[in-house]
Amino acid sequence: MSVNFTKLAPMFAVIAGAGTAFTNYGAYSQTIKELHLKVEAQGKKINSVDIITNDIGHLKESINDIKNDLKCEFADIKVDIKEIKQKMR
Repeated sequence: MSVNFTKLAPMFAVIAGAGTAFTNYGAYSQTIKELHLKVEAQGKKINSVDIITNDIGHLKESINDIKNDLKCEFADIKVDIKEIKQKMR
């Protein structure tokens, strides 16, 4: 039984084409996964920057509140010192 090349050639072409298609699909799939991971990483980075910026804003407000409280306390101490000096005279 002889096998004719003209009958087998299309089958080999289909098999080779399918193998190439699956190989390319795998490569594209890997590229898409890498891009997805990069996008997620960028999203996490942006969220981290927003959180840090927000925390810094709250810290600045807290520092300003502490400064104002200290100014009031020192003003009260200055008044007390002046009163003590006046009573000592």
